[in-house]
Amino acid sequence: MEVYLVGGAVRDRFLGLPIKEKDWCVVGSSPEEMKKRGFQSVGKDFPVFLHPETKEEYALARTERKIKPGYHGFDFNTSKNVTLVEDLKRRDLSINAMAIDSNDNLIDPYNGLDDINQKKLRHVSKAFDEDPVRVLRTAKFAARFHQLGFSVHADTQKIMKSISDNGELDHLVSDRVWKEMEQALSGNDPHVFFSTLQNCGALIRLFPELYINKDAKIKHGFSALKKIANHSHDPAINFSIFIYDIERAKASDDDEMQINYQKTLDSLKKRLPIPRRFSEVSSIFIKYKNILDQAESLEAKSILELLEDSDAFRRTERFNTVLDAYSILDTEKKNQNMFKRIAKIIVACNNVQTKKIINDETNPIKIREKISQERIRLISREINKK
Repeated sequence: MEVYLVGGAVRDRFLGLPIKEKDWCVVGSSPEEMKKRGFQSVGKDFPVFLHPETKEEYALARTERKIKPGYHGFDFNTSKNVTLVEDLKRRDLSINAMAIDSNDNLIDPYNGLDDINQKKLRHVSKAFDEDPVRVLRTAKFAARFHQLGFSVHADTQKIMKSISDNGELDHLVSDRVWKEMEQALSGNDPHVFFSTLQNCGALIRLFPELYINKDAKIKHGFSALKKIANHSHDPAINFSIFIYDIERAKASDDDEMQINYQKTLDSLKKRLPIPRRFSEVSSIFIKYKNILDQAESLEAKSILELLEDSDAFRRTERFNTVLDAYSILDTEKKNQNMFKRIAKIIVACNNVQTKKIINDETNPIKIREKISQERIRLISREINKK
């Protein structure tokens, strides 16, 4: 049995990046032998095990054979005869197809190190087109390593377009599509993820709601996402603003934009497992756009109505996320001070002694009135500060 360090850990070592996790390839073993050594089986589709002490993943070397469309349409061979070179050949990109042996020697049969030096994302073999998820993964790596100067190799770009054109992307499960999108929205250059998909024809198939045509005006959506990423790595914020900017470019006025925004959001929610936090932040973001655009001129009563209607007193973190999104959009800085004050107002209003008011008053209507009066007093004091 031979064990090799493989995948991202090897790649990131040569890129000079921190190694977040280690994956291992085991050659010349079997599931029975791995279990005897104390490894815990966790793989569903093929033999993957957790080390009894480090809990790092160890996978038996394997080959793959395409038997039907889609991400799961593979037959696997994990016999002891499978070599390391055969295992590396099934991987997506050459930079991910390198290994290091127990003596710290690099094994690089597909010239991954050369591609790192050339800053190219290049497919390992023709088998690249057998797995449609590789289109998403390549777009993700293009975004992740964009600041290092990486780009997709022209030949790989052609294969990605072929995958997009032949309908293979239609077989991807929604969970995997969303996972890759969410990771991209959390990274440094999410605009590269979407533009890479756009360039190979995958965007209109995977995210038709976000498809950007060749109109230069509508392409503004990608450039805006680029600016957003300089200020936020919160995918919920980036998701909300990205949809907003695309719909703003398409619409003739704010009313049309807000209607289309909600339609786009609803459509994405039906197809993808978008987390509740994302959808709630996006809905609040667009619902109160007109009010928050005029934040600096709001009076105390209007601010209270906004905070009560949006449930900001109970869901403070959610509303503060929306404020953060609007702070990013407020490039002229005209509402920045008020956004900060509103965040302070929520804290102050949540500290109102409601229990004392309830104990002192039995009439429910008067209880609400007194709580509102005290909150308005606190809001007025905050917004009138110089």
